[in-house]
Amino acid sequence: MRLAVIVHLLGGIIRIYAVTFAAPILVAAWYGEWRDAYGFLGAGLLTLVIGVVAVRASPGIPDDFRRAEGMAVVSAAWLVVAVLSAIPFVWTGLGPIDALFESMSGLTTTGSTTLVDFSLYGKAFFFWRGLIMWVGGLGVIALFVAVLPRQAIAGRELFFAEAPGPTDEKLTPQLRQTAMALWKLYVGLSAAQVAALLVTGMPLYDAVCNTFATLAAGGFSPHAQSIMGYKNPAAEWVITVFMFLAGANFALQYRVLRGEPGALFCDEEFRAYSGIVVVSSALVAFYLWQAQMPVLAAIRHGAFQVVSILTTTGFASVDFELWSDQPKMVLLALMFIGGCAGSASGGPKVVRHLLVARFTILELARTLHPRAVLPVKLGGRVVPDAVMRAVVVFMLFYLLVFAVCTTIVALLGADLVTAITATIVTLGNTGPGFSRVGPMANFAHLHPLSKIVLTLAMWVGRLELLTVLALLQPGLWRKARWR
Repeated sequence: MRLAVIVHLLGGIIRIYAVTFAAPILVAAWYGEWRDAYGFLGAGLLTLVIGVVAVRASPGIPDDFRRAEGMAVVSAAWLVVAVLSAIPFVWTGLGPIDALFESMSGLTTTGSTTLVDFSLYGKAFFFWRGLIMWVGGLGVIALFVAVLPRQAIAGRELFFAEAPGPTDEKLTPQLRQTAMALWKLYVGLSAAQVAALLVTGMPLYDAVCNTFATLAAGGFSPHAQSIMGYKNPAAEWVITVFMFLAGANFALQYRVLRGEPGALFCDEEFRAYSGIVVVSSALVAFYLWQAQMPVLAAIRHGAFQVVSILTTTGFASVDFELWSDQPKMVLLALMFIGGCAGSASGGPKVVRHLLVARFTILELARTLHPRAVLPVKLGGRVVPDAVMRAVVVFMLFYLLVFAVCTTIVALLGADLVTAITATIVTLGNTGPGFSRVGPMANFAHLHPLSKIVLTLAMWVGRLELLTVLALLQPGLWRKARWR
């Protein structure tokens, strides 16, 4: 582990990220929010200086860039960028802990908030919340690799560290071209959603901010009541469609646009993902209809909230905290699933649940036929034992981290439902939970230490746990040196 290499790459990422502060400066200037503009300007200059100093204080990248170093860069990048992104929030009046929580929630596309009164903040503030969420949707590392082709050697290890899932979807032979292809698709979908929302009558500013949160599967809306506050059924359907796309594998969507229309439905994970959406939406709509909600409204709200929670977007078209226990139980189950691998969604991902289910069924069969050769298959291909082992380890660690964080939050004063859902929605990057962290509530009332724990949960959850947890091995740091 060479610290100089980590610092150099980290500096390059920070230096590029400094450019993002230009957008909220322009928004603040447009709306005459000059105090906020100065805050963004100062934060951007500080970010740029830190990035330049880090790059110049350390040597270039060697040819033998190591996986552990890539994992350290990615883990540190998300943490450092979240701290730098929190500076404008502190400038506008949030406390340091709440500001870091808000920043990490945006960057990791979680969507949980500590804001109590939205009227205290300006247009640039909410634009910044949405922008960092949109950048975090595909990942700051993907942006870094796309912009700096010279880092191709390091880029492969950074990509591995940021997306260590069980699937490996390659679009182009070169990593930079893959990153660029995904970003073009991401930008194209964003433009399409903005246009569609404008057609429904949503104002341009709100359409842009809500699009940032939709395609990133994040859920930060500039409206205090989320999408419910717009009272626009057409916009809800538009957002439902784009949330669904945000939760699907972007690589598969790219292949469809390149002339492979059957790529999506030939994919087992996407079929399972679509099936979960259809069945869960029907269940929730049925329970809402039983509760005397008109049938069309029940279908709309059922589909919207199912897709929102499954894709870990976290928008609310209605205050589902007021629903009966049956539809809320469906939503709670979806919080433990997540979207597809290779999407903007958080959570364990559908493909891992598929693999664990098949592995469990085969293990039961092996108890009766111990000599049988029963490999786990996905898409007609045998899943290697190493991949299957990584999936099982991930799921075990996911449950362990969930249990530990829930216990801490509960011991610090939260009721059990609040503690459970606050933990799963931050670890899974989902956003709203139930009880005191419901869709029309916030996380401001939690103990400061609880907010710190949940901020770390968002961080490790976005990096799919193992990237961060692997760095906790003492032997790794005992061998650390500057060069």
